[in-house]
Amino acid sequence: MHSPIPVEGHGSDPDTTAPAPAAAAAREPQPGPPVPAALRTLVRDCLDDVDSLVVHYVAEVSEMDDYRATVDPGDLRDTGRACFEMLLRLIGGLPVREELLRTPEWLGRRRAHQGVPLERLLQAVRMDFRVLWNAFLERTPPEAMPELTSGAVRVWEAVEFHTVNVHAAYLDEVAVLARERERERTALMGRLLSSDGRDQQLVAQAATMLQVSAQSDFAVAIAPPESQQAMRSAVSDRLAGQVAHLQQHNGMLVLVARLPQAADASRPGWLDGVPCALGPVAHGLARVPDVVRVAEAIAATLDPQAAGPVPLSRAWMPVAVARLGPIAAILAGSVLSGLDPLPPHERQRLLDTVAAYCESGSITATGRELYCHRNTVLNRLSRFTELTGYHPTRPADAATVLFALRCASSPAGS
Repeated sequence: MHSPIPVEGHGSDPDTTAPAPAAAAAREPQPGPPVPAALRTLVRDCLDDVDSLVVHYVAEVSEMDDYRATVDPGDLRDTGRACFEMLLRLIGGLPVREELLRTPEWLGRRRAHQGVPLERLLQAVRMDFRVLWNAFLERTPPEAMPELTSGAVRVWEAVEFHTVNVHAAYLDEVAVLARERERERTALMGRLLSSDGRDQQLVAQAATMLQVSAQSDFAVAIAPPESQQAMRSAVSDRLAGQVAHLQQHNGMLVLVARLPQAADASRPGWLDGVPCALGPVAHGLARVPDVVRVAEAIAATLDPQAAGPVPLSRAWMPVAVARLGPIAAILAGSVLSGLDPLPPHERQRLLDTVAAYCESGSITATGRELYCHRNTVLNRLSRFTELTGYHPTRPADAATVLFALRCASSPAGS
């Protein structure tokens, strides 16, 4: 029933009349049957008295709370006058300026910027039909009523043209505004994540943008490239209705999510199954940058076999090894060099026994894991102590040995 009207590009200024993209392009009703003479006369009468239509329209729309709170009466009068002139010209088959044809798009975009709910906007737009029809009825004698009724379709099609294009322009502008807000939020959060958290104005701006208290607790997690889609899916599926921000930062995907009060922050359940680095809880938005750097360090050493979030309590050792750099190899050598004279298979057997014992602290459990007698375990531990001087059964020595083993197995310690 409708044919397209050519349009150009558009900007984001709510006070411009630049047209929307194709999604909101104006569509003009196709020419229908000839306009009845009586209807054309009514149209001209109403065009001469359009201000009275506007008065009735403004009075009705102003009763809506959403309009009364957001749209100035002067704005309503100006937009109402343009809308009624366009509608009357369409109904009467009169020439319509291109600028006037763009009124629905301009109106939809303007109301989107003003924050008028879409449902209320469409309700207000459809009031045009009632105001126009009542004006026609008041000006039509009883004997001409059948001819007016035959022209009702033209009235309805004009209002429908107006409504459809207002709706499309509103949705298009909402999408534009959402993209702009997302760009602003991404830029602001990027500044915060790269800062030291001491700029209170920056912290306050970020809190306002996220609509959170700057004193809230936040979970911070980082996903390497291979886990980023899993994190996006988890946020989408499990964090609906909660404040969560995802952002690319230093080549990884950062998640900052506000934690509900009294939540168990040690391991958020919504990250289950997502291989990622989980930083300590950030107590306040100003602490988020520091926690992000901790999480980045964890992510840099993340085990490829990780099946879920890895907190600092589990990752501190590989993180510490990575930070030692070339010192790691020196530490590994100073602790384990006494094993160098041994044949490779014997050396590995002692190391496996020490690692298994340090993991469980139980001779019995170690023998069960390695399929050997407990006396064999004791003999191997004694042999390790004899060659290295470190006693795996002593907590302090065990910690040193485990760290040395980690250094020896890392690229830095190779």
